[in-house]
Amino acid sequence: MASPSHMWRSMSDNAHVASLAGNPTRVIDVVLSGDRRVLWGLAVTGRSALESTSAKLNIHILETGFTGRDKNDLVRSWKHPMCGSISFYNVPSEDLRKFRSTRYLKSKSAYSRYFLSMLPSEARRCIYLDADLLVLRDLAECRDPSPNAIVAAVPDVSVRTREAWPELRARLNLVDELRYFNSGVLIINLEAWRDQQIEAELIKTSIEKFDILDSQDQDALNIVLHDKVDLIDVSWNVSQYERPMPMDGNIVHLIGSVKPWHSRYSRKQSDPYFTNHVSRKFFEFLDRTAYAGRRPAQLAGLAMFIEQINAWMPTRDMLFGKIRRHFRSLSSRIARP
Repeated sequence: MASPSHMWRSMSDNAHVASLAGNPTRVIDVVLSGDRRVLWGLAVTGRSALESTSAKLNIHILETGFTGRDKNDLVRSWKHPMCGSISFYNVPSEDLRKFRSTRYLKSKSAYSRYFLSMLPSEARRCIYLDADLLVLRDLAECRDPSPNAIVAAVPDVSVRTREAWPELRARLNLVDELRYFNSGVLIINLEAWRDQQIEAELIKTSIEKFDILDSQDQDALNIVLHDKVDLIDVSWNVSQYERPMPMDGNIVHLIGSVKPWHSRYSRKQSDPYFTNHVSRKFFEFLDRTAYAGRRPAQLAGLAMFIEQINAWMPTRDMLFGKIRRHFRSLSSRIARP
């Protein structure tokens, strides 16, 4: 299991506070997670949050496979008056190996958020942010979860655009599928997370229900926290495909398997919204980080082709999982009278 001893820290402000809002010291603990494949996304998510906040941010990164240079590049990317401390916590890939990956999201680094207990005990509340966000609103405006909740989150766009989804309700055994939330932005009561052993519950659920977690860690989070979540305004986590305008005042989630740092994202450039707003905004922030001037390789279409092949190539656990689910389905049909 991941250990807090695997930690590297850049300190410019040691303060932690108990609440996300209403505290005169105005320091917020922000958590990111990822591996080397999302470095540009992490840089932009953190940078955009810093440029939009009125409170100091202590940034915690649950990372897998980072080099010393990667860490230094992110520290340089977040050099900003509103940045407090920056701390890195290593989550070994071995600790993630037992979890499911899918063709939509092959990387298992998103499961790193399970290990929030690695944060110092003085961090009692935090905001978790995915690595594919444009944070264009002030994180100091959010409020703690209510006393009966552990997290606050936005309903997923997949349930906000329909009246019912009985298949989702049945697959995850949910009481109300319209309360299914997106895990890209989570306002978390870390004290309750630790006290109620949410980390252990998530690990257990992810292993025992491996084959039904089509949306991986997000499904597991919804199973474990379904009756412990406050649903909040969509502006805290709005999909890029909902085309928010103006973008300012929102946290825009660049959902989908293809991100601005991928060569394949250029296919979206025929759509003025993605060209003039999403992509432009992303690279404006990137150019204020250590990755300034970087752009996805094109190589006359070769880079896009290689990305596509890698995206469609199934991993070993994907193949074994598919075979296992097929035989399970076949066995259940044979067993029917």
